[in-house]
Amino acid sequence: MEGTGRLLPEEAIGQMATGYWISQALRTMAVLGLADHLSTGPRTAHELAEQSGAHAPSLARLLRALCALGLCSRDDEGRVGLTQLGELLRSDVPDSMKSSVLMLTAPSFQRTWEKLPEAVRRGEPTFARVHGVGFWDYLAARPEEGALFDAVMTEDAEERAAALLAACDLTGIDTIVDVGGGQGKLLAELLAAVPRVRGILADRPEVVAGAEEVLRTAGVADRCAVVGGDFFASVPPGGDAYVLAQIIHDWPEEEALEILRTCHRAMVPGARLWVIEQVIQPGEDSVDLTLFDLNMLVFFGGQERTAEEYQELLEAAGFGEIRVLPTDTDWGVIEGVRP
Repeated sequence: MEGTGRLLPEEAIGQMATGYWISQALRTMAVLGLADHLSTGPRTAHELAEQSGAHAPSLARLLRALCALGLCSRDDEGRVGLTQLGELLRSDVPDSMKSSVLMLTAPSFQRTWEKLPEAVRRGEPTFARVHGVGFWDYLAARPEEGALFDAVMTEDAEERAAALLAACDLTGIDTIVDVGGGQGKLLAELLAAVPRVRGILADRPEVVAGAEEVLRTAGVADRCAVVGGDFFASVPPGGDAYVLAQIIHDWPEEEALEILRTCHRAMVPGARLWVIEQVIQPGEDSVDLTLFDLNMLVFFGGQERTAEEYQELLEAAGFGEIRVLPTDTDWGVIEGVRP
């Protein structure tokens, strides 16, 4: 897709207005599993239609659009294959984005975003207005969508773990508590990297129910306890370091403070808190991060924050020695110490 800098103004606006056409073409590619069908080599539209159960003439039209978007390419014989971009839609590659695409383009997401004007007018999330329940209760009642969300959270866990390991000194750390750690992928990465460390994984009971396989596959299950619970009520005590990875941005100020204070109560003096988030850089308006910030608004009433805003939150929760540690990734680490 052409960059807006090379487009006439009316073309740029038109491209923005029809952006959801592109996301739905991408979703259809993922839903039909086209990248998996093309993983062994190019296919004709007819062959792909047979494999995917699609209407061949309509599929040919979709493939033409996917080629125009750079997800597929056509060879001299008219067969369609995957480009490097399209490879990311395969389900069997380490950096697969298939789960992310399916979640971000799902009807539940689309309908929530349709209410962005209302969210901006009110300063309130719209997910519960659209779906009748909050996001977490919605997922709990729909195991398939909950599993998809957990898969998406796992996709970036290796990068977040690498960011923490690069930014933080684990000397003297014997036990890490991953608060809201999902199915344990990030904690598993940390424990695998530092074999002397033990871990405690804490999240909602229905989420940590899927952690055993992740921890066992990483070879760290014998060094990790799994605890189901609610981080607004309590978190496991006894950790030398507590991790909140992509948790605080989900919540408005008061709820974010409550989570931080719950951690503070569980921690002993000298224990460290590591908050892993995408940190807004003042004056640098990243399209991805600013839109993700709006996503936090419509779904949770949460927000992405600047380094200064994270520092203020941790100070208000009682933490000291606060530092914002930049990394070579999209993630920043905000470190605080329990006095």
